[in-house]
Amino acid sequence: MPYFDGAEGRVYHRHWAVPERRAAVVFLHGFGEHSGLYHRYAAALGAHGIDLWALDEIGHGLSDGERGRFGAFGSLVENARALTDLARAERPGLPLVVAGHSLGSLVALVAALDHPADYAGAVLSGAPLSPLPWIVDHDEVEGGTLDLDPAALSSDPFYLDELENDPLAFTSADAVDVLAAAFPPVWRRLDAELPGVTLPILAVHGQRDAIAPLGGVAAWRDRLPGLRISVVPGAGHDVLNEVAHRRVADDVAAFVLQRAGVPA
Repeated sequence: MPYFDGAEGRVYHRHWAVPERRAAVVFLHGFGEHSGLYHRYAAALGAHGIDLWALDEIGHGLSDGERGRFGAFGSLVENARALTDLARAERPGLPLVVAGHSLGSLVALVAALDHPADYAGAVLSGAPLSPLPWIVDHDEVEGGTLDLDPAALSSDPFYLDELENDPLAFTSADAVDVLAAAFPPVWRRLDAELPGVTLPILAVHGQRDAIAPLGGVAAWRDRLPGLRISVVPGAGHDVLNEVAHRRVADDVAAFVLQRAGVPA
């Protein structure tokens, strides 16, 4: 099985390759997810000639670690870097775009801040770009259960069935303290460094996202000239796995191919 030695244990990864690839996306999933939940996304990007590389974060999917406890945020960034190196080694010279959902969107942004020359652009979905009260107000004692309402994630029946029946996916975990420790330093770094970033960024976001509300992304419009926000009407937090997932994937593909300098 495809593993690499990550910063805090073995990391499982997937590569959905297409015969005549024109670009590649290095994708980092969100809390409670794993790479296998994005098979429809991979197929949709593949139809446009885009490879998708994805990993299971520590504490998720088939990677090592206790469920939901992903360790130090810097380790996630290090693992993203390792996946980028694998993608580059497999096809040197192929344009790469870094992407992430929710927690993964913050990892993707920090990876781009650390190595801006390595990526042609960044794609964020359900991105918590601004502080979330339910994390900021946490008392930071050990533990604390995070319970996500599946109805707030998506209204797509197929995806909701996956969340309910996939043993590798979860919507509840004793990991609020992990998020409360990881997110605030990232928000401070974004506040200090992100306005100076020239890398083009596409943020796809659900209109009814209650977990990372749209206003947190919209607040960056004037501070980040390279940011384009695509709002999906009626969509929840897991916008890549919503009813409109095909349209969202097409929007992402158009951005990736533009950044790769090839016709859509």
